[in-house]
Amino acid sequence: MLNLISTPIGNLNDISLRAIEALKSADYIFAEDTRNAKKLLNFIDCRSKCSSFHEHNEKKVTNLIVKKLIEDQNLEIVIISDAGTPAISDPGYHLIQECINHKINFSHIPGPSSIISAVVLSGLPTSSFTFLGFVPKKKNQKVEFMRSLKKYSETIILFESGKRLPETIQYLFEEYSQHNKISLCREMTKIHEATWRGNCSEILAELRTNGVKKNQFSRGEIVVIINLSKQKEFLTLDKEFEFWLKTLKPHVKSSVLAKILSEKFGKNRQAVYSEFLKH
Repeated sequence: MLNLISTPIGNLNDISLRAIEALKSADYIFAEDTRNAKKLLNFIDCRSKCSSFHEHNEKKVTNLIVKKLIEDQNLEIVIISDAGTPAISDPGYHLIQECINHKINFSHIPGPSSIISAVVLSGLPTSSFTFLGFVPKKKNQKVEFMRSLKKYSETIILFESGKRLPETIQYLFEEYSQHNKISLCREMTKIHEATWRGNCSEILAELRTNGVKKNQFSRGEIVVIINLSKQKEFLTLDKEFEFWLKTLKPHVKSSVLAKILSEKFGKNRQAVYSEFLKH
């Protein structure tokens, strides 16, 4: 029997009783990082042997696990990640596929999830959401990825490296309205748990003035929650905006006017242009 076990995302006290029981009774434990796994195993006083199972040896270890389970169906084998759930942006998917192909029984013991925790903490709509994993590292892929987000009306969940976070938020700022809501979550369930909430402009300013200076994002992964649902930004135009629009329209080209007013009022340039055509 194969068990994929969700482990604590920070606070070791979040380990479930079922997970403890399965780990202690396991014949083999495979972990993404054996050093981190041993901290958890020592915490629950588990003496089972732990071997590595990561992206660089996933294929080899998958074949080994499948072979063992085919030879002895009574074996208890456990897979754990550094934190969270195996196969969710971590090794495990290919092993699951092989188990299905070979009709090997497997189960999942649920537990803490940074995805669910971050959505709850974000304050953004939770009725529907989409998890898209890690933001691509390469520039061209990242740009394409960011542009593809516009097709999602629901809340979006991303994983990002702390070092690359300011660049990613900058892309969001440039590609979409600076008023779209964002939440950043880090160190969840730990002593220094922190959540930032605001629009693109506010979050970017916070990162530049406080986050980077205090070295808060130098290590680890950040959960980024975004809501890009299209809002009619000009449903109720403020008087100042309308004044400048009417004043400048007869004297300035539409494209130039859209640029000037989008920068002055922090509005989406295309939305400004649409208002220009209405007046």
